[in-house]
Amino acid sequence: MAPSTRHPAFSGSFYPSDPNELTALIAALLESRPEKKPEKRKIRAIMVPHAGYSYSGDVAAVAYNALSNCTVQTIFLIGNAHSALFEGIALDENETWTSPLGNVPVNTALVRKLHERYPEFVQLSKRAHLSDHILEVQLPFLQHSLEPGFSIVPLLFGNNPPEIYDTCATILSSVLQTGDLVIASTDLSHYPSFHNANVVDSRTLEYIARKDINGLEKHVQRTLMQNIPREETLFCGPDTIKTLLQLAKRFGWTTEVLCYANSGNKSFGDRETVVGYGSVAFFDVFT
Repeated sequence: MAPSTRHPAFSGSFYPSDPNELTALIAALLESRPEKKPEKRKIRAIMVPHAGYSYSGDVAAVAYNALSNCTVQTIFLIGNAHSALFEGIALDENETWTSPLGNVPVNTALVRKLHERYPEFVQLSKRAHLSDHILEVQLPFLQHSLEPGFSIVPLLFGNNPPEIYDTCATILSSVLQTGDLVIASTDLSHYPSFHNANVVDSRTLEYIARKDINGLEKHVQRTLMQNIPREETLFCGPDTIKTLLQLAKRFGWTTEVLCYANSGNKSFGDRETVVGYGSVAFFDVFT
């Protein structure tokens, strides 16, 4: 029997569907951004955007350049669901994910283990992942940047109480190994002016870099109370970011903001209504 496969839903729209065109585009994006991989640090996680490659691919490329020549076993792809409504945490139970660049296996044994160990929080759902782009757009970058042999654990947050990030950090901490990687997928401001996005997002990234969850929450509250025109949310992955920061605090990871831009930086971008994009790396430090 053929393995169950999650097929791409946004190939041809968010990124090219032709393998050669996609490979050339990713290579150009990576080459346009200098590699940032300081010595004596092992990368454990990255925060990356998830818009179409023409908008945020260059910002994502900075983070993926930091992964060059890394050996990775399992990649935990995490994000807040954008297309399906559900409660709890949804892991994809397909056996593989595919992109124009080929197939990547899902670590089904680990998926089942997490579901069996934490059934009150973790569900298995192909439907939750079927039409969501936020994890899918990371796959071609991973296939291009890493050597084959890695597997993925796709994880989406649904509607949850505020403390779900602490629960998810506990769940991931119980299985996260030294050779694993966490990729947190989120965009930043939606949809203020170019100037306001730069101001708000720079402060957001400061709190992320400091791993300050309480400060980040207060920053969100203060900013929304200012009634900045068209600012709907400071980031579309709240549980995602907080889970990542909680993991970083527990494991003692250091942080580095790698890049920021917003859609208004593009020559075709509207500067009155923008979306912000940031990439951040999280490291183990070796002495």
